[in-house]
Amino acid sequence: MSDDGIVDTPKSALATFWAALKGGFFQIAETNLALVSAGVGFFGMLSLFPAIAALIAILSLVSDPVVVVGQLEQMQGLLPDDVYEIFYAQILSLVTSSPDTLGMAGAISIGAALWSARAGVAAMMTGLNAVHGEKNRATASHYIRALLLTLALVGVGIVALITVVIAPVVLAFFPLGIIAGILAEAVRWAIAIVVLLAGVSVLYRYGPNRGPQSRRSIKTGAIVAVLSWAAVSVLFSYYVANFGNYNQVYGSIGAVIAMLVWLWISSFLILLGAVVNAQIEKHVYGIETPDGASPFDETIAAPPEQQVDETPASPLP
Repeated sequence: MSDDGIVDTPKSALATFWAALKGGFFQIAETNLALVSAGVGFFGMLSLFPAIAALIAILSLVSDPVVVVGQLEQMQGLLPDDVYEIFYAQILSLVTSSPDTLGMAGAISIGAALWSARAGVAAMMTGLNAVHGEKNRATASHYIRALLLTLALVGVGIVALITVVIAPVVLAFFPLGIIAGILAEAVRWAIAIVVLLAGVSVLYRYGPNRGPQSRRSIKTGAIVAVLSWAAVSVLFSYYVANFGNYNQVYGSIGAVIAMLVWLWISSFLILLGAVVNAQIEKHVYGIETPDGASPFDETIAAPPEQQVDETPASPLP
């Protein structure tokens, strides 16, 4: 191994890429990633709006929460229409509440909202543990870490939204003319991308039950997750608008079904980024799973008769 942690190997870059790609496919199959993502998406559905309520309640203490509506409108093209309408109606209802109501939410209900939002983060942590071959630990520290991660993600969102408010004000002091508007729009999109990258990176860094040596290469997985999520969201939005009319099949709950499918896809892509990280750790940095051998490598995994059947420590939260 070289000084920078990269494995010294005679394999070519193409061979390494092929090994990582093959290992990724095996890992997706072995961990039932699509099924795990469905569970994460379900808990995400339950916790998403409490998280938004907490974010808006906290933001109302330091800024105008109406900025959340403006930022959501910027991302309308990335979301299916049914999903966007659900988000828009709920967020508009929250930000148009009276200041007293928002203040009361900030004083009384933020804790409950954050605890409800914690379930979605805990589900994602379970998925990340599955990807990295780690056991789930239903201990007090697990719940505390999930709550702290939730607070961190909400904090990232608040900082981003405040920046969205400040950036146009700062640009207004410069005689840029029409360029100021273009820059303001570019800043909004840049902030959205940075927030997504930061949020996903925080999940990859602190989500799984792993030691410091496993915290490498999270940027690559985060970039893969965010870019693939943006592309697939646009494609899914186009599909729902032109081909997949959920309202005709599911009736009045069609919008909810569309949102569940979108959350399932989003969860899968975030976990896919974690798979990318795991394969980079193995094939580039030589970091294996805790038992010293990757369970997703068919060439070195123990034979079935030698494998120990262990019951998971805890199910999805």
